[in-house]
Amino acid sequence: MSRYLVSKCICHDRDFEEIKEYAEQQGFTSVEELQSEKYCSCSCGLCIPYVEMMLKTGETEFEPGAFYKNTESK
Repeated sequence: MSRYLVSKCICHDRDFEEIKEYAEQQGFTSVEELQSEKYCSCSCGLCIPYVEMMLKTGETEFEPGAFYKNTESK
């Protein structure tokens, strides 16, 4: 297990907790809705799979590569 967790959109300097709260307030359920507001996931795109997982699970911290590990087992 990594001692570092993925917990933010680095390009917009927003923690996933903050993004989660904003998405809930706005009624957003997709990364595309957040991107349309230029709130997160608009630059490098590295956080997109994690934001998708956050919206699906409610979690706000992830092991590096967690999204890819979850898709391999399917």
